[in-house]
Amino acid sequence: MSQNVVEIKEEPGDPLGGGSGEKRHFTVKFIGKTNNPKFPFTIANEVVATQIGLALGLNLPTVITYTVGNEPIVLIQLLNRDPGMQAPPPATAAKLKTYVGAHTDEVHGAIVFDLYVANNDRAFGPQRRNVMLNDQDKLVLFDQGNACFYRPRSTAGILAGLSRLDAVERSLSAMFDMDHKGNHYREFLTEWQYVEKWCERIRALPDFLIEAAVGRIPVNLARPDDAERRRLLEFLLSRRAYLFDQILENRSYFPELPKRKRRRS
Repeated sequence: MSQNVVEIKEEPGDPLGGGSGEKRHFTVKFIGKTNNPKFPFTIANEVVATQIGLALGLNLPTVITYTVGNEPIVLIQLLNRDPGMQAPPPATAAKLKTYVGAHTDEVHGAIVFDLYVANNDRAFGPQRRNVMLNDQDKLVLFDQGNACFYRPRSTAGILAGLSRLDAVERSLSAMFDMDHKGNHYREFLTEWQYVEKWCERIRALPDFLIEAAVGRIPVNLARPDDAERRRLLEFLLSRRAYLFDQILENRSYFPELPKRKRRRS
């Protein structure tokens, strides 16, 4: 039996009418995440990063928020995978390697997006994490739970929330605390023209869009608190302007990017 699961099912029943035409009932499958002491900012990270990624034209699963009882929850749509992604890791790695080679622009967009929202939890390769191809052969970036505020990692001396934003703002190196896993991702930045293209797209994001993304964080969450929400907005607004220069100044973290001079303002 195929391992692919049809996640959207039409429910039986009579079609609904209305002024906009016929409507039908569907059931869509989601996974749900909540905040907890080990991951106190999961909901905010998922909501904000997803809204920004979709605005940039990347493929991310639909995310909605809901309250079950008194508990806020973020619901993330499950999507069908490309059949090649269902095979054991070697086949999966080959499938992704082929995709990376044929979609340089899109892959650069994914990496630059993750750098913008401070998400270090992405990789291509045999032990892939949080990236897949869907059944339409589109690259999908799923799981944004470690973006933005991140999560506390006492073994690495990392505090989540305000400290995380401050650290990434000071230095891009603050994002790379998981390099010991040996994942493959940043080396796929190879061409400055695409880095600059996606940084310019991020720079062009209007204030109101970023404000709306942060504003979608449910109001009944204890974390982030008001100060953390304001700081996240400030971080994302200001980061638009300096992201390219931060990448340029930290070229050693991107081994396949050639040397180049600082761009003219």
